[in-house]
Formats: sequence, structure tokens, C-alpha cells
Amino acid sequence: MKNYKQADGYELWMLIKNGPLIPKKETENGSLVPKKPEEFNAEDFKMMEKNAMAEKLLYFGLDSDEYTRNF
Repeated sequence: MKNYKQADGYELWMLIKNGPLIPKKETENGSLVPKKPEEFNAEDFKMMEKNAMAEKLLYFGLDSDEYTRNF
């Protein structure tokens, strides 16, 4: 899967490998906190779409038994 995903889009592979991108904002004291969806701008929505594409690839890689497995 690694080679397939890297060839298709290296950025998506990095999301799979390193975890999702989280839109953040800076607070008054200088710390970063996650944005609420109503605070998203166009760039944040693109970021979330990339997260969803990476997650979709992981789900599509599961066979039907794993996909429907209850934990």
C-alpha cells in the first residue's frame, strides 16, 4: 500500500503515516487550540477533505470481515 499511495499522492501517504491535519488557531496567550468547524476557512476545509481521503483509503484497504467487525 505504501508504494501505491506514494505514487498516487505523497501528501495523502504522509497523512496516513503521521496522522490527520488539525486546523488550529492562536489564543490570546499564544497557545494553539483546534478550531471549531464554524471557524473553518477555505484552506481548513481543503485540509479536512485531505484527511477524509486518507481515511477512506485505509477503509478501502480492509476486507469485508474486518470492515464489519465489532469491537
